[in-house]
Amino acid sequence: MLVTAAALFISCKHLHEHFSGKTDNTVSTDSAAGINAIKSADSAWDQASARKSAADWLSFYADDAIMMPPNENVCTDKASREASIKKMFATPGVSLRFQDTKVDVAQSGDMGYAAGVYQWASKDSTGKDYHETGKYCETWKKQADGNWKCVADIWNADAAK
Repeated sequence: MLVTAAALFISCKHLHEHFSGKTDNTVSTDSAAGINAIKSADSAWDQASARKSAADWLSFYADDAIMMPPNENVCTDKASREASIKKMFATPGVSLRFQDTKVDVAQSGDMGYAAGVYQWASKDSTGKDYHETGKYCETWKKQADGNWKCVADIWNADAAK
């Protein structure tokens, strides 16, 4: 009976691999490299945020990226992204830090995403401390030169507690 169960399991696993085109728990070399590249880029992006460098922050976007910041219009070009991020870093007492919690890349190895959480601190119009936590999702695309750039970025605050 045990031998029959083992044979059935192996047979089902083989059929799954045949029809799905991949084995369970495997990640293509391109996908694994992409995941590592996106994690590294997202960490470097957070460091640019810690330095409050708008120029460095903006360098993570592809030229045709869309950015969807909270309480603003969608930014569909470089000029609108630049204006939004410069305004963000000009906020009194600003601090923005973020960390991915999930990163994945398509089997093709050329598109992926990072989702995570952020912490925002600033001063409100009266000078009082303001803190916010939220979440984000970035879509990344491998560029012709092999580098990864963000092509779509959205973030928004968690509900107030």
